[in-house]
Amino acid sequence: MNRRTRKQKKKDLLDYIQRIRDEDGNAVIDVNLCEESLYEPLSLKGDKDLSGEIYDYIEAQANVIPAHIPLRIRMHGDILEEDRAKIPEIMHRHYTMKSFDIAWDLMANLRKMLFLAIFGLAVLAVYLVLALTGKNVLFTEILSIVGSFSLWEAADALLLERPHLRREYKNNEQNLNQKIEFVLPMSEEEDA
Repeated sequence: MNRRTRKQKKKDLLDYIQRIRDEDGNAVIDVNLCEESLYEPLSLKGDKDLSGEIYDYIEAQANVIPAHIPLRIRMHGDILEEDRAKIPEIMHRHYTMKSFDIAWDLMANLRKMLFLAIFGLAVLAVYLVLALTGKNVLFTEILSIVGSFSLWEAADALLLERPHLRREYKNNEQNLNQKIEFVLPMSEEEDA
């Protein structure tokens, strides 16, 4: 892809983001709801959750919107009043649980990174001691490979996995703080 094409795509993306923003600076995502596909069929009455398709659609639309831009989700459809009260709570619970999951992944990434770095340094220290003595050349080379691989994986966890998890966490925070409003279908709006 040449420079001009990249520049045009960047301009198109910025134009799109400006076009979907409202007067308050929120990025607006419109979701068409229908009663049949509103709830996940496998969820129980006490812990009902919205259909995964709704979350997937919102996340796909929000994917190109920078995390610092707040979201406003407009739900279109003839939704019962009790569902209108429950939906924001359900969505908040969903994104809170997802936030916990990402936070646990970040902690696991940190533990993995620290363990591999310490293990790799220890193995390389043993390698250096054995290399200086000149004994058992094959074993020392194996230690060199194991130590180098451990440090490489620690660097991968720090430089590749961790930034990805942080971006995912910020994007989830954007969804966690989104404003939700309901829009009646045209026929009901005209009657009001």
